[in-house]
Amino acid sequence: MQKQPSIATLSLFLFFPGVAMLLGWGLRGYIGGGPFGAMIPGAMVALAIGILLRLRPSFLSMVVVFGVVGIGLGGEMTYGQTLGFLRDPDTLWWGSIGTTVKGAVWGLGGGALLGLGLIHHQLKKSTVVLSLVLLVVGLVLGIALINTPQLIYFSDPVNKPRSESWAGLLLGALALIGYLRFTIEKPLFRLIARFSSYGLIAGGLGFGLGGLWIFLGSLLPEVLFKSWWKMMEFSFGFLFGAGLGYAAWKSRKEIGDPDIEAPKTISLGLEWLLSGILVALVYYVFPWLVDAITNTLYPDGDGGVLLHFFQVFDSYAFYGLVFVVIALYRSAWAWQVGITLTFCHTAIDYVRDLRPSPEVEVSAWIQVSVVFLSTLLVAYLVAVSSRKEEVIHSLFQLLIWSTVGVAFVSLFSDIFIEGAFRFQGLADLLVRVLFVHFVFLASALYVSLQAKRLNSESISSANLLAS
Repeated sequence: MQKQPSIATLSLFLFFPGVAMLLGWGLRGYIGGGPFGAMIPGAMVALAIGILLRLRPSFLSMVVVFGVVGIGLGGEMTYGQTLGFLRDPDTLWWGSIGTTVKGAVWGLGGGALLGLGLIHHQLKKSTVVLSLVLLVVGLVLGIALINTPQLIYFSDPVNKPRSESWAGLLLGALALIGYLRFTIEKPLFRLIARFSSYGLIAGGLGFGLGGLWIFLGSLLPEVLFKSWWKMMEFSFGFLFGAGLGYAAWKSRKEIGDPDIEAPKTISLGLEWLLSGILVALVYYVFPWLVDAITNTLYPDGDGGVLLHFFQVFDSYAFYGLVFVVIALYRSAWAWQVGITLTFCHTAIDYVRDLRPSPEVEVSAWIQVSVVFLSTLLVAYLVAVSSRKEEVIHSLFQLLIWSTVGVAFVSLFSDIFIEGAFRFQGLADLLVRVLFVHFVFLASALYVSLQAKRLNSESISSANLLAS
């Protein structure tokens, strides 16, 4: 059975994934930092591209997993001090080079893994897993040989120098791409090369140009508008998403939509329970275990390559590999991995950012309870939605509004509970406090309504073909 051809235009392939990733990237910076937070834009751009290509739910669920892993992986990089260079004209050029390099590395790896997700069904599972293992090996070697000795260093070497990983991620992505180049058929590798190359270009331009908002902000310190960092994130996300959307447009006739048999589902209650266990293992148990082992073996933090080897088990590269393996061999779990685990970190980041005031004490048990209760609710909704006829549309809406909802809960707690914002007048409230949330809401409405329209068109086209 052939899939329905997409009737979306080039402009929609650019704008829809671009705005979806703009929203996801902004949310990642606001409520879900780090690599787990970067799963948000990864899930959103993969869903947007899947909707445009009219992929089946059983196939798209796997593509989403590769999307969250690929984009999440780049979140391992530190870039706060790199952006700090942009505030000083004397170091502007070095900061711009650093952001461009890191954005390009992010796009290279993210694009390659998203492309791999779109062809994974045509490869042996062992080939996919081995490619990811080689990525992890490249990550360790790059960090040990280039990043740790600071051969090329884009952070501050004097004031609280940070551990970088961009070279590790670069070598890891090249190891994955190089292995696939000599392992899979040329037509399949052509799609990998397209997504990785357009991801590299879009990621480099997105971060390199987006970072200039920081420089502009340093020239305008007295203006009311202060959200320069968010403008950087919005710009980066939009250009990155548009680049991946363009790769999808160029590949729209090559990307097949196999009639993969829907995975056998387990009972709703068991899926819900096991999802809670998976969340606990990923976010609490395993990080604690790895930290305890490394602190015991290397209490002084000096272990060379072996220490980097152990530390990789607490990195997103390892978790990403685990996520893909779970989805490959238990495809019924793909939506839980792609949606529930993505949401969970937004809840974790929210409670971590709580700053209890003397008037409001928030204990650790309450924070953990908030994370688990909200995540279990989302896990239940994912399980229910995955059994509906309009699976993709329902899950996309769930992802959009659950993460945006956390952002607005965070805003209200800042204003009404913690009193973090002190604004003077309506202009100050609108420009300094609420601007970012206006962008969140406008982007969410656009993506949500556009997804609904495309879903309706897809259903209408299917009915016409059936009749």
